[in-house]
Amino acid sequence: MTVVAAPRPTRGPRFSSRQHDDENAAWLGLALGVCFTICFVTGVVSHLVQDPGSWFHWPARPAGLYRLNQGLHVTTGIAAIPLLLTKLWVVFPKLFAWPPFRSVAQAVERLALLPLVGASLFLLVTGVGNVNIWRPYEFSFRTGHSAAAWIVVGALVVHVGARWATTRDVLTRRLGGATTATTATTAPVESPEAS
Repeated sequence: MTVVAAPRPTRGPRFSSRQHDDENAAWLGLALGVCFTICFVTGVVSHLVQDPGSWFHWPARPAGLYRLNQGLHVTTGIAAIPLLLTKLWVVFPKLFAWPPFRSVAQAVERLALLPLVGASLFLLVTGVGNVNIWRPYEFSFRTGHSAAAWIVVGALVVHVGARWATTRDVLTRRLGGATTATTATTAPVESPEAS
């Protein structure tokens, strides 16, 4: 009598769409990284303007420089909302990967996602709330927003360090493929009669 092993059950839902691939995650991550970097730098500048140290002096001219700083901060913050939600949707299937981690480094990377995602959502929700003068919480917006920004930057450094190789490979493969395709289409084509 032959015993046939039952097929191993899969864990979690199956995601077969190409939209959940590493290439989309890499491009979205790059765009988010740019938005978060601009938001962080302009936020730090805003804090320095409002509470300057003895070493910091904001220039009086041009007069609209602070307005430009805040405009960049708010614009990139709002642009980060759909980017973050789309990135979370693209990488959602990775939550169901089994085993959840294969090394200590991968475990640290996955744990760093908790403060990264949590603080990012906190920043975007409180930022949009502040623009609309909606603050349904007892703590100071500036203190909470600033603390969450530093948490995001720290977790982002860990995440970028962990995903750097994958992102670099995806982006260079895509850019290399685009260059090859462009070269192939712009090369002169000989007609069969000319031969």
